[in-house]
Amino acid sequence: MKINKITIQHVKGIEQIEILQPLVANRPNILVAPNGFGKSSIATAFSSLKPNKLELAPDDCYNQDQRLPSSVSILLDDNQTLTANSTSNTIKNVFAVHVVNCQLKPKAFAQNRGKFHVAKASLDISDTIIYKSIPQKIKISYSFRNFKNIYRGVLGKIITNVEDMFSQYDLLCKIDKKIQFHKFELKQYQKAFDVWKTKILTFNQKTVIELKRAILNSNCELEHDEFKKLAVLLKDELQYEDLIDAQCAAVQYIDTRLNCGQAIYSNVITYLKYIKQRKQIDDTLSEINPVKERFPVRAKEKKGQLVIEWPKANMISSGQRDILVFIAKLMECEFHEHKNCILVIDEFFDYLDDANIVAFQYYISNLIDSYKRDKRVIFPILLTHLDPNYLKHFCFNDKRMNVCYLKSSNAKCSLMLMKFVKERETESIKDYLDTFYFHYNNETNVADFTDEFKKVGLNEDWVNPTAFRKKVERECRKYLLEPDKVYDPLAICFAVRIKIEENVFQMLAEEYQQEFLATHGTKEKLNYAQSKGANSLKLIICLELYIITHFIQQELMIWQSHYL
Repeated sequence: MKINKITIQHVKGIEQIEILQPLVANRPNILVAPNGFGKSSIATAFSSLKPNKLELAPDDCYNQDQRLPSSVSILLDDNQTLTANSTSNTIKNVFAVHVVNCQLKPKAFAQNRGKFHVAKASLDISDTIIYKSIPQKIKISYSFRNFKNIYRGVLGKIITNVEDMFSQYDLLCKIDKKIQFHKFELKQYQKAFDVWKTKILTFNQKTVIELKRAILNSNCELEHDEFKKLAVLLKDELQYEDLIDAQCAAVQYIDTRLNCGQAIYSNVITYLKYIKQRKQIDDTLSEINPVKERFPVRAKEKKGQLVIEWPKANMISSGQRDILVFIAKLMECEFHEHKNCILVIDEFFDYLDDANIVAFQYYISNLIDSYKRDKRVIFPILLTHLDPNYLKHFCFNDKRMNVCYLKSSNAKCSLMLMKFVKERETESIKDYLDTFYFHYNNETNVADFTDEFKKVGLNEDWVNPTAFRKKVERECRKYLLEPDKVYDPLAICFAVRIKIEENVFQMLAEEYQQEFLATHGTKEKLNYAQSKGANSLKLIICLELYIITHFIQQELMIWQSHYL
């Protein structure tokens, strides 16, 4: 499944936007756009989806004009269009929607100080609601004593208490998945059971051990294929030594389930699932909570809901708060019963440290795998202003990741310049490129490197560094004077770096200029100039700006060399 297009109209800062890049199911879809583009407005549109309509808060209407029609539309790859507006919502028919964003909420209160009131404010973290409605607490009615009385004789003597089996959610789910229980409702099973029970009653050994050994040696089995499958499953799962114990457990399971009825049994499964997930929530939060000695964070039942209450926002750091709330929201998403899901994450990882970025990716990957195992579909949509290619700790598998750039750019790197960066470390031309191309040099008489350029496939028109410099300076002027035209960001970085070094070179006293040229690396050159130009106010001011600018253009060159 793919989402081919998302259209949003009149939501917050968005008048109308179309996201035309296809989003892929069960893969991280990373939507990259600069600050101010409207990423939070996209998240607001999805978070405002109610079961029967799109309901915006007054402040979330475009230009705060509640008269304008707002809508969210999704086009799927089968040409089905899902739409939500002020009167309807067909998105809910296909997708459950979850949004992870800032959970801080301001809280104001007044303190009575006699003749006057003092207003105070604080920041709270909104409760995370895992279950909007806690399932009814219900247990299967099982009585070991009753079964001993009902079966009587040898069978009543050899059965064991299997009450614990009916509280094992994973086991009961496995039985439902592998065993066709409806076959036990047919007469064929009852006949086979009666025959087996009659045979069992013929044994007359005195002890339970002797009875079981005699039954096993006689190959006395209940001749029913589905029963045999169930007995083998229980023997493996409950680790019985003898098959007869598993058979006794199987007949008790069948009779208990038939007696309670399908409706009650289904409710029991639902409640056991709730218990398991609640434990999973508490275990996960305890494992990742860095301040659990001060603030134990656990799920609790509150007004018929299962919620996670958080400490006051000022009690924990922003990073600790964000990763805890994020993982709790992921569990809320994972435990939702809907077949398909859209998960929107609004600029969450943009401000996390390296360790938490890795944790963030780990839990997203696990969530996707969980959906795939259950044959469900999830669209994780990560809204960010950071290009994941720049993040050294962003380690999603490249083949798994779907990066979409929402804002088109006129930037286009020249293949020949990219080749220049790639071949920078080629031994035969390394020093030549470093001296005359990647850095400023006032020398005009240079050696002829035509043959070396040919060997590595560099542009022969640039064998003379002067021609190369004219090329990058032209690109820089075009970028400044014709901003609507396509530009080469790599050429601009070359031009800016060379110009910075030239300006600093000219501001230095002559006695320091040659040492400046011989110093390797722009950063090192600027540091050298700083140490030799302490008496020049103009140089000091310029160097501060140049050092900042250097890091911007340096980042692009490093990135290009890494990904070529």
